[in-house]
This record gives sequence, structure tokens and C-alpha cells, in this order.
Amino acid sequence: MKIIRLLFVLCFCSGQVIAAGPEKVATIDRDLWPEAIDSQQAFDRASAAEILQFTNMMSSVPLSSESEIKTLTGLKQVNLDSVLKWREKTQRQLLQGYRDATGQTGVERWEALVRLAHERLPALNSQWQQASAQFYRYYLFEQVRLAALFPRISSEILTYDENEVTGDMYADGEFLLTFDDGPHPTRTKPLIKQLTEKEIHATFFVLGHKLSEEKNKGLYQNQCLGSHGWRHRAHKDLSWSKTSVEQTDQALASFSSLNAQKAFRPPYGMRTEEISAWLRQQGHPIYLWNIDSQDWNTKLSAKQVTDRVITLMLLRRKGMILFHDIHPKANLALPALDHLVNQAGLKWRHCL
Repeated sequence: MKIIRLLFVLCFCSGQVIAAGPEKVATIDRDLWPEAIDSQQAFDRASAAEILQFTNMMSSVPLSSESEIKTLTGLKQVNLDSVLKWREKTQRQLLQGYRDATGQTGVERWEALVRLAHERLPALNSQWQQASAQFYRYYLFEQVRLAALFPRISSEILTYDENEVTGDMYADGEFLLTFDDGPHPTRTKPLIKQLTEKEIHATFFVLGHKLSEEKNKGLYQNQCLGSHGWRHRAHKDLSWSKTSVEQTDQALASFSSLNAQKAFRPPYGMRTEEISAWLRQQGHPIYLWNIDSQDWNTKLSAKQVTDRVITLMLLRRKGMILFHDIHPKANLALPALDHLVNQAGLKWRHCL
């Protein structure tokens, strides 16, 4: 435990490292896992290992006080209540995920899952263990930092109410592909072609000002549309946000035959409680995500993005995956993700 805490201090307490956010993004080489994930049973074995590894990391890092959270994240101002809420939610999800992966219905308490992690991790492949431990050090940092900032800087990490959806409530083994920021003049069309060929129905959260172009009318056949606002900027001002959503609704109206939805995804996941309440009153469910591909990050290769998403699919076992069709990596990652879903007996959800 002391060694892991020291690693966190070395990794995250330097102001220079804190400033370089992309350096801390969790990535791992999936080739280090010693077994092909070519069946439901193989998926479950790999999933159980990921869950135990994250459990071990969470149990080794103190998060019960503001000073401990500041030490981990390097933030000067943190919200302890949000971090504790995130921790409790995540512990419940890991317990349920482990039961789903192993069929061990008796694992009901966090302490029991921590003991299992201590008992079973040493028997797993050492190369994978080392790489996975590093992945979850960084992933824990990502998650705790978002929680510590909430709601001062809101994100997908927590929700305000039941009108906000992350994918955590999907059935075990169900995943929804989503794409933000489009349409793109050259990248959206081949992505949709590949999705159609694979019979995947994804949801594209589009920017309203881009939909005013006539050439996009036939672009989204077989897919679903949602709103990403009129322009890609944080929705924190209620007056501007109302205009953004209403203008985008008008632009989406002409796409009603193509499964245009009232679902709204705020850029960056950023919104206020006031805006969230207004959207609920307007009948606009807010769609966030629980698996962030980081495909926008120029420091990650397409393989790193793919391996990250697969690892988080194994960890979470269900969810809403965030990609961007304005970047090329989603198109490159899709074949491997679809192969995993087909081989492991998983399911792509149909749009929203």
C-alpha cells in the first residue's frame, strides 16, 4: 500500500505533470492479456481480472479527506462529498460487475471484493499486472479529479437527477456507440457506411449549425440523431443554452424521418443544475457517457484508443461509449470493437 501511495505522489504531485493533462490518460496494450477474448467465458475471465485490479487500486489509495484528494489530484479546491458519492457508486458497480462476471452471488461487501483482489491478482500474468496497475493508477486519477471538480465544473462523472443518463443502467453486456461534434465533411460518411455494414445503429450528437447544410440531409440513414447544441461550447449560461437547444431542435426537425431524438448531450458534459432542470421540463433527456475513448487526444494512437475502450468495456461490462466522428480514430477502432462484441456474446444497443 505504501508503495502505491508513493507512486501516486511521484506521478501526480508535481505541478509540471499536473499541467500536462494528456500525459495522465490511462492506456494499456491489450496484447499483454494472455488469452484471446473469443467467447463469453473469456470475456468474463478478463472482466473479473480488470474489476479486481481496479478494486485493488481503489482500496490502496486514501480518498476520505480533502487533503488526501488534493494530494492525489493536485487540485487546490475539491468537493469531498462528490468524491465520496462517486466512490460509493463505483464500489457498488464493481461488486455487481464481479458477480455478473463470475456468478459468485455471495460477494456483497466491498471488503470481500478487496480480499479477493489480494488473493487472486498475484496468480495472474505479471506483465499484464504491471501494465494494468499503471492503467488504473491513471484511470483512478482521471475519475477522482472529475469527481473532485463536480459540480463546480460538471462532467459525466455524476448526475443531477434521473433525467441524466450515463449507460450505467443498461443491462449487463449492452453497449451504445455515440459520436459527438459532427457532421464532418469527410469522416462522418465512411463511419456511417461501416456502421451500416455491421448493422450497428449508433447515436450521433450533432451541432446544429452544421446541420443547416443541404448536403447532410441523407447522411444519417440507419442511425439516430441527438442534439449537441448549436455550437461546441459549454452550456453554463441558461439564456444562451435555451437558444442553443431550441435552434438545434429546429435544425433537427427536418431529420425526423431519420430517428432524430430530443436527447441532448452537452459539450464536455458541462451543464448546471439549473440548465439540467430546464431540459427536464422541456422533455430533453441528457445523455452523458461512462466510457470515454479519448479519441480526440492527439497523443493517443488509434490502437491505444481501441485498447482503452476494450479495457473499460471489460471493467464496466455495459455502457455508453463516447467517440467523435470529426476525428479519424473511431473509424479505425470500430472493427476491433465489433469483433469483441460478436465474439464475446455482447450486444450493441439500438440507438437511444
